[in-house]
Amino acid sequence: MKHYNTFVVALMLLVAAMTACSPNQERKEKETATVTGNAGNFLIIRGHGFSKEKEANKVIFGDVVAHILRAEANYLLVQVPEQKADTVQVVVAVGANTSNAMLFEYNSARKLVASAREFASVAY
Repeated sequence: MKHYNTFVVALMLLVAAMTACSPNQERKEKETATVTGNAGNFLIIRGHGFSKEKEANKVIFGDVVAHILRAEANYLLVQVPEQKADTVQVVVAVGANTSNAMLFEYNSARKLVASAREFASVAY
């Protein structure tokens, strides 16, 4: 649980700055921060414009869609999917709107922390 709390705090700080699901009128090259974690970690993505229906939101790590555990208008709780790549772009899509990308680096030093099926009912 200590690893989960530390991971969530670090991600909340990064994701709070990320504008989620607002149409990108003009793409500008900006410096992108990288978040490090493990497959199986739980990630809270804060922003605006999310659908409260889980199925209407899509969080994509590289080319792998993450499992969404909870969806609210201002945040999504997802489980980080397995991925072969070391660092991938993460984007959120709601309908035709797509967020700016953030980078997620898979930590090779640790293994799967927990299963969403085991933890999701306890988280909320």
